[in-house]
Amino acid sequence: MQLPLCRHYKHAVSAVFSSVWAVGVLAFIVCLALLGVPGFVHAEAQLDWLNDETVKRLFPKAIYTDPPSGEPPLIDVHSAGSHIGYLFSTAELTDVVGFSGAPFNFVVGLDLQGEIVGVVLVEHAEPIIDYSSMGAQLAHFVEQYAGLDLSGSISISGQGMKGDIDGISSATVSARAFHHAIVQSTRMVARSHGLMAGGESTAMVDVWKFEPLSWSELIAAGAVEQIRIHKAGRADEDREDVALELFAALVNPASIGRNLLGNMRYGGSVATHSPQDLIVLLMGKGSYSFVGTNVFDTGKFDRIRIEQGERTFALERKLHHYKYLPFVSAEGAPKFDEVGLFRIPAESGVDVLAPWKLVLTVQGEGADAGAQAREVELSYSLASQFVLPPAEPSTMESLEAPWRESWRAQTNNIVVFVCALLVLTVLLIGMHRLTRHARVYEVLRIGFLLFTLVWIGWIAGGQLSIINVFAWLQGFISGNGLTVLLGDPLLLVLLVFVVVSFVVWGRGVYCGWLCPFGALQELLAKLARVASVPQWSLSHRAHRMLWPLKYVSLAVVAVVSLYGLQAMAVAAEIEPFKTVITLRMERAWPFVVYALVLLVVGLFVERAFCRFLCPLGAVMAIGGKLRWFMPLKRRPECGNPCQLCSKRCPIQAIEPSGAINMDECFYCLDCQIIHNDATVCPPLVNEARRSRKLDISTSAGAAAAE
Repeated sequence: MQLPLCRHYKHAVSAVFSSVWAVGVLAFIVCLALLGVPGFVHAEAQLDWLNDETVKRLFPKAIYTDPPSGEPPLIDVHSAGSHIGYLFSTAELTDVVGFSGAPFNFVVGLDLQGEIVGVVLVEHAEPIIDYSSMGAQLAHFVEQYAGLDLSGSISISGQGMKGDIDGISSATVSARAFHHAIVQSTRMVARSHGLMAGGESTAMVDVWKFEPLSWSELIAAGAVEQIRIHKAGRADEDREDVALELFAALVNPASIGRNLLGNMRYGGSVATHSPQDLIVLLMGKGSYSFVGTNVFDTGKFDRIRIEQGERTFALERKLHHYKYLPFVSAEGAPKFDEVGLFRIPAESGVDVLAPWKLVLTVQGEGADAGAQAREVELSYSLASQFVLPPAEPSTMESLEAPWRESWRAQTNNIVVFVCALLVLTVLLIGMHRLTRHARVYEVLRIGFLLFTLVWIGWIAGGQLSIINVFAWLQGFISGNGLTVLLGDPLLLVLLVFVVVSFVVWGRGVYCGWLCPFGALQELLAKLARVASVPQWSLSHRAHRMLWPLKYVSLAVVAVVSLYGLQAMAVAAEIEPFKTVITLRMERAWPFVVYALVLLVVGLFVERAFCRFLCPLGAVMAIGGKLRWFMPLKRRPECGNPCQLCSKRCPIQAIEPSGAINMDECFYCLDCQIIHNDATVCPPLVNEARRSRKLDISTSAGAAAAE
């Protein structure tokens, strides 16, 4: 009677699970039916970006526009007989592409004072941004450009300061691409028509072009000026008793600042400010301090000041944003005793292009302490190679590629992520020693899953999706694959690691350790077991029938992708990743209900979505076919007669024969803990018993012999 009841129970559990699973799939279909398929955001034709609605939206007082003229074409806008501004298309002025690898188009309005009057979205093909979930964010993003002055700083930082743009959460790659296209094309037009400096086409500091230069090359180019001061207070004398060797450089130009400061410091301390600010780097070697000691009490630098013509700029610690720097990044640069960065805002009347001089007060020290203070001067003029001449109408300038900015902005996250991947690599390499200590391993695994969920998923936005896979594929087909890959640094680092892990460990490393949604499911399942929630174990037959469903999901998404990434993004909603991880449940209620259904099912059947429905999991299983090794250990007794690992595997990835199905294994390593536990693994237990019996018999024989 007992065996039939067990079989009846298994069939009942399988039937209940299948019913609940069907409800989950039905909920997904209902989500799509209620919300509909988002339409494409597009213009009917390339020339249709110029229409009455767009013109009136950007220039409400416009009466008529001239035909497009010039190369690239611009539209002159007129009101009551006067010229009031320009209209132009970002797609016609730049070749920046989005996350999908496809171009996009914005219409920008620019007035005659060099301010953006507004931006209108015409077309985009970004699968991450659809109007059912990110329309409000996209609209807010575009609205922020109205009223911005191009002569100042315009950056995506979200710090609430003038010129700061709030990005699009969970779509940072797309937002940066949009930002670069808008700013790049607008500055091109503004410079070529003399709108960035009061209506005249004037020279300006070259903050766009970058050329790698060593320390000696910067000296030779006149980018860094030098003065030597000996202990008697005189400058430029070739004597050995040098008290201070002082170097100065204007770091606004990219080819000077990025070489001296490095990309990260240049981006954080220079590029975020107006190109019209005077930003000076001072570097000193010697016993005499150009900073002095009074500044820490008074906040004023009493030993240095900057003069330009009739103007004198007394430097103050807070007013001029002094920053102490530990070193200079240029290749071949000497080691300095003091390095300081000073910024004089353009509003103070400084002219960044005009010559200036640094005046240093030298006071006697030691035996010369009573000597009269002397003033020495270091003169500086910006070399012409770091200045953009007055622009011709056809001048085309380009900003740095958006992916470079993404990598700079994500530097800290990249370091954290790489360190985490190194830790994971060490754990996997040492898995056999580690799994001998079950409690230690369990703590480490839970800790890493929490890191994956909270930091990789919710903080850093590193949730991989089937959308990413198809966007990368389409990018390579369209010839923009490298640009698309480089656009999101964290996902590229993750991609490289996952591909390598395919060869060594197979599919399970990503799904079992690095997927934020998978981590959430497993953590919830652990809590469910602690709370004594009943766990449903499917029959092996039912399990084998449900496994292929994820490949069906992948096939459906692949077929739909033939109609475009936007349509594929709708089909990819079968993944709850965007709802749970990316948007943290801040979506329309059908999506939230669908995600909750999957999470609830996972309380009873661990990682149900990952095992049976995830299209990304299907891709990972296919990639896992590249595996060359079998790191997980087994014994001849596994499967016959021992079934312990098969029964205890939380995702039922071990066949009744004892073989591990590596296409389904998530590398939880529970089987390895059993394998190494001499008190649990039946073959080891039996071997221990035989050893004890042999010891007893040997002892008895020895006693009898005595």
